[in-house]
Formats: sequence, C-alpha cells, structure tokens
Amino acid sequence: MKNNIWRSIAVVVCIIFIIAPGLAGSGCRSRQKVSLQLQWITQAQFAGYYVALDKGWYADYGIDMTIKQGGPDSSPVDLVSSGKSDFGTGLLSDLCVAVEAGKPVISIAQIQQKNGMILITKKSSGIKEPQDLIGKRVGIWLGSWDAQFKALMANEGINLDSINIISQGPSMEPFLNGEIDVASAMTYAEYQLESVQANELNIIDYADYGLGFPGDVLFAASRTVKQNPTLCTHMVQASLKGWQYAIEHPEEATDIVMKYAEKGELNRNVQSSMMNQISKLVKTTGRDIGFTDRTTVKQVIYILRQNVLKSPLQPEDVFTNYFWNQAHQRIKEGS
Repeated sequence: MKNNIWRSIAVVVCIIFIIAPGLAGSGCRSRQKVSLQLQWITQAQFAGYYVALDKGWYADYGIDMTIKQGGPDSSPVDLVSSGKSDFGTGLLSDLCVAVEAGKPVISIAQIQQKNGMILITKKSSGIKEPQDLIGKRVGIWLGSWDAQFKALMANEGINLDSINIISQGPSMEPFLNGEIDVASAMTYAEYQLESVQANELNIIDYADYGLGFPGDVLFAASRTVKQNPTLCTHMVQASLKGWQYAIEHPEEATDIVMKYAEKGELNRNVQSSMMNQISKLVKTTGRDIGFTDRTTVKQVIYILRQNVLKSPLQPEDVFTNYFWNQAHQRIKEGS
C-alpha cells in the first residue's frame, strides 16, 4: 500500500515538472504591472490593445496591463520618459522630434503604416490650400501632434507667426460654431462629422504635399528596452495578436472598445466606422502588422530635418525592429 502511494506521488511530481514550464508561460506565474499610455481617449484607434487586454493575451505573457486614456493636453512621451508609464502610443513624426529633443524613448512597433491626419475647412470659408491659412484661426493638437503641421508650413514657406494657431481640444464644436476656421482631423474620427456633409468640406491632405507619414507607433522608454527586453518582446507579441484579431473581427473589436469606454461616451456606429478605417491604416499590402520600414523612417527624418529638426538623427535613434522580429517569429511558431 505504501509503495503504491509513493509511486503515485512520484508520478504527480514528474507531471508537475513536465507541465511547469507551460504553466509559467501562462497565467500561473506572477505578472508584472505594466501601463500603456494612449495619446487619445478610448476608441477604435486603439482597438488592438483593448482586444489583447480583453482576450487575456497580455496576461498570457506575464503582463498585468493597465491602459491609460490620453487627450490633447497629455504627452505620452513625457509620461513614459518620466517613468509614470511603461509604454506609449504616438505619431512617428512626433516621436522623431521628441528623440531629437533628448527624450529617452524608442519605437518598438509601427502600428499604423499610414497616417489619417488632415486639415479640414468649410467650403464657405474659401480656404483650399496651405497658403490660405495665413491670417486664419487654425486648430492644432499641440504637444504630441504638431510636427507634421510644422513640416507642412515650413515646406510651403509659411511663417508660423502669420497664423493664429489655437490649441484644439477633443471637441469639434469650435469648428462647427465658427470659432476656428481650420480644424485638425483624422480621416477615421473627426472627419466623420454627422452634422456636416463631406461635400461641404475642403480637405488639405498632408500626403498631397509630400507629407504622407506613417501614423501611430508603440514606443517604450529606452531604459525598459535595455533593462527588460523580454517584457518588450512580450508587449509587442501580445499587441500584434490583438491588432491581427481586431482587423479580422472588426465588429467584435468594436464591442470590446465600447466595453472599456466610459458609459455613454462613444457611439457604436461611429466606432464601427472608425474600426474599418483604422484597419486600412494598420494592415497594408506587402507589409506585416507592426513592422517598421527603415527607408520610410529615413524619409520622414529627412523631411523634418529641413525645418523642424535642429540636429541630425539616424533611423536607429528612433526605432528598432528587434522586438518585432522576436515577436513575429514566436507568433509564426504558435508560441
């Protein structure tokens, strides 16, 4: 009888040793508290991250994730570089400016391969092109969103002092009410104005002036990249899975975003439309989700170097594909 008991215990111990590594890779190990600072409020723009959170994929990699909302007055770069958040999202062009200014951050995944930022005006204003902005009231999201606008003005030879730049908040009411003449907008968000028909608006598209920059990146503090590379790989891996799933299941992704937003804050139809538009920016032909193209980054730096950046900058100062490569390989292997 005793021999049978000890034999059973030995079998159980062997099983534990066999499955322990798998358990450690799942939710059984202690998780590290990690925060992701968004540059805007909860919406479909960030669907992939919320999907990864909701599906438990961050937890699968030992990450106890908190996603923090942002807004026009918050700076994810400052919050991450100061240690108040671990990771952040932001436009590639603005990250270039931040790195050149000495902020210790680096992109670890290029989530949006295209940029949906535009300027919009009412046709009744007669404003159709950048030169028409002189002397006008122009709404800009200042701090973490203005590098592209500054590059446009510089390329067109327009002095910023000749424009009445107004800090634009999250609401489009100032534009609709005529308090500003020109508004910043994203094709997937502000441009979808329910109270204004598209044929009543003029669009000044940055891409038409050679400034079709990539959009949102996922970035980390430089110290995190150096001190905890495994965390960075897991962060990218879970986020990529979230984005892939969101693109393949847009309606479910929209429901997940609605679940994490403040009650009554979002309109589901608007978010569903945004999800479809965001998918076109994230998933483009010939490029895997999250991959950063060095040539593209080099071109962005070159354009910004003309008038926005004050000192030389190398693409490797701004991004690394190391964690993307690690994460992408593991996803392909099913791990």
